[in-house]
Amino acid sequence: MEFRKELDPLRPYVPPKSWRMAAEGTDDKGYAKLTSNELAFGPLPEAEAALSEVMPRANRYPDSHVSRLRRAIADANLGTEPGNVLVGNGSSEVLMNALQLLPGGGEIVFPWPSFSLYPMLCAVLGMTARPVPLTKQQETPSGALLSAVTSETRAVILCNPNNPSGTYLPLSETRGLAAELPEDVLLIVDEAYVEFVEDPSYENSHTLALERDNVVVARTFSKAHGLAGFRAGYGIAAERIADYAERVRFPVSVNLAAQVAATASMLARDKVRARAEFVIRERGRLQEAFRSASLDFIPSQGNFVMVRFGADAFERDGILVREGEALGYPGWSRVTIGDSGENDRVIQTVRSSNMTMDKGA
Repeated sequence: MEFRKELDPLRPYVPPKSWRMAAEGTDDKGYAKLTSNELAFGPLPEAEAALSEVMPRANRYPDSHVSRLRRAIADANLGTEPGNVLVGNGSSEVLMNALQLLPGGGEIVFPWPSFSLYPMLCAVLGMTARPVPLTKQQETPSGALLSAVTSETRAVILCNPNNPSGTYLPLSETRGLAAELPEDVLLIVDEAYVEFVEDPSYENSHTLALERDNVVVARTFSKAHGLAGFRAGYGIAAERIADYAERVRFPVSVNLAAQVAATASMLARDKVRARAEFVIRERGRLQEAFRSASLDFIPSQGNFVMVRFGADAFERDGILVREGEALGYPGWSRVTIGDSGENDRVIQTVRSSNMTMDKGA
């Protein structure tokens, strides 16, 4: 039996060891698990209460249309109706379903380094990946993205803020990018980290998807909402895109627990915002510590910071971070913003290293 040749370069995703520890409940060394950009806190009490209430009904299939969650998402995003909302098993499925709507073959343009899922989706869907390098400042090159668009381009994916760099494209530039794209090219704005953007002018960025017929804004409940383990994501787009995305979505892909927990969390928007503000403050504290230790880092708008500091040095102090080599940044580490205690440990590690270097000098 022969398989598709474009799948040969793909390899199964190898998660960080912190995933295995979380799944198995094994952590004898008390690691600070700062590898995967998860929220340091569990679900909101409202989400936990919703999960408890629904458990007796776990023997029944959930609402296949995910109606309550769609309504909650629409209410939370100005000008949006449930008919504008895409849903999925994490924002990854939202991305996959949006790309499945496009004509076969062709090219997908995206900045690089960015989310590793993008080239994988291209291979699975039989499309050609067209990565465009970030600038020397590790920022998204909107002009270069436009220049990379050809008659074969089916979509441009913009991770904003970008993972792993943490940089972002202001809304005015994102809107300009959308305006310059041909009408038959889909712009997917992957906003997994949107809650952590400090720029007030980026608020209501979802309206870009309501203004244009070729834009999808994708978001997740895995980050600011603290629901990574339940796998729920959503998108906002023109009704025609949302309609066709629902046609290709795998039936009942959003399970009962994910639906009720995400709905409850979306309805508690003030509490989610407060958690995001905590992360933003702690991010500033970590970045100031890196600056004080004379470490190179990329100013971030995500819930993580890329810093030129070895992952092995962090691990020796009981801190697990994402190795930069796997993300296109050899010698660097991506540090997820944890709780105050975990962030204190990160700061102590870089300070101790700096003191050691000073003594050696």
